[in-house]
Amino acid sequence: MATPIPSPNTAPALLAAPEDQQELFTTLLDGSNQAILIHDRLEPLYANPRFARLLGFETPEDVIAAGWLDELIPIQRLVRAFVVWSRVLESGQPVTLTEVKGFNRQGAEIFVDIHTRPIQWQGRTVIFSSLYDVTARSHAKRDLERAYLRYRQLAESAHDVFWDMTADGRLTNVEGGDDLGHAFSLCLGDPWLDHVPVDARDENAITALKTAFHTGRAFRTQTIPFDLGPLGRRLIEINGVPVFDEANTLIGFRGTFRDETGAEQARREGELQRNLAALGRVSGGVAHEINNLLQPILTFSRLAADRATTERDREAMQTILASARQARDIVKTVLEFARPRNASGRASGLATVPDPLAVIDREVRILATFAPEVQVSVSHTPGDHRAIIGTAAELGQIIANLVKNAFEAMEDRGRVILTTASSPDGKALALTCADSGPGMSETVRARIFEPFFTTKEFGKGTGLGLSIIYGIVRRWGGTIRCESMPGTGTRFMLILPYAET
Repeated sequence: MATPIPSPNTAPALLAAPEDQQELFTTLLDGSNQAILIHDRLEPLYANPRFARLLGFETPEDVIAAGWLDELIPIQRLVRAFVVWSRVLESGQPVTLTEVKGFNRQGAEIFVDIHTRPIQWQGRTVIFSSLYDVTARSHAKRDLERAYLRYRQLAESAHDVFWDMTADGRLTNVEGGDDLGHAFSLCLGDPWLDHVPVDARDENAITALKTAFHTGRAFRTQTIPFDLGPLGRRLIEINGVPVFDEANTLIGFRGTFRDETGAEQARREGELQRNLAALGRVSGGVAHEINNLLQPILTFSRLAADRATTERDREAMQTILASARQARDIVKTVLEFARPRNASGRASGLATVPDPLAVIDREVRILATFAPEVQVSVSHTPGDHRAIIGTAAELGQIIANLVKNAFEAMEDRGRVILTTASSPDGKALALTCADSGPGMSETVRARIFEPFFTTKEFGKGTGLGLSIIYGIVRRWGGTIRCESMPGTGTRFMLILPYAET
């Protein structure tokens, strides 16, 4: 009868000789790609070559001979290590530690993941520790964290706003930019186009941005206005690059916002100053010639009016005389553009207005009679009764021009409010003229001080009124600016320097 062959699951294991088991065990550990150490709480019993190299030893035998306290573990780490090993031996459960920092014998920093568990070794329970060298990974992680911290600090200190958008243009993240960044954070989740005011859109810039988003292309230095809640309307330069995933699918855009409002205002201010200077140079020569022609007209029309024998002829001569005088006043105003300025920007030899508030009140009373349907009011802050640089005639011209422009904008119906107060630094009179008219677009508002620019019908305006006011205020060493949006009225704010006492 044949003897049955046992199945693999029931056959007894073939026992190797002890020396063969030791050789196999040593071969496996020595060839491991992990650093292996077998030890009791304080004494190393076995180390493979990789562990020796990791700690900076020549051979595993050097590890065994080194001892724990002096070479392998700094004294400040020994207590923690002893607690971990004791817990392993007492519980019989493995313990894993990640990214443990240490130093090899040469003082180089190393990081290891350690897996420690109890095993039976030569008749006693000892600790088996396998170490995986993660120094490169830890250094890369630390470098990445430092780079992230560096760029975050740069973002937080920069004036620019760093942003992320989805592929369809919805803002998902903003960083940096202080107040500008906070204002844009209120737009998170919104399409960027929703915050571009319709009345001030540059269709070329809008088309360029839409095309870039649609085609997944980078875009540079596109400047468009944004309505930014607490910051109001700002002119923003936007730059961006597309972001793709691993499958080269467009997932969004990333870039910067830069507030160009101040730079654009400075550019326009410089351009306006150049235009006014050019106008002053050209008009100066022309005005002198016209003034020479006006003198005989004024003289002989006055004589003709005195010698007229009929009332009709006398009225005709008086009309000619009044028109000539008005032309003379216009020539005088135009000549102011060519007057020299001193280092402060003021024209030399300026007079003063002892009581500017009285001039304003008188001018408003006269103007109110021209548009009885308009509510005109004046409010003065106590303590601002001081002389300003300039002349009463020019101050009256400023008030008349501002109020008449408001009348025309409101079609002689609405409300005009003039207020005066001392400027925050106490060195000038702050004059504000606000109306309840229809307001104006950003495009129009940006050009209102340009010479010869007007939105009025042909023959109803020269486009010189506000540019002349601008020139007068600048000649006094003051400033004038305008705030207006469609449907919100218009407000002019003037800073008129006080005369030195």
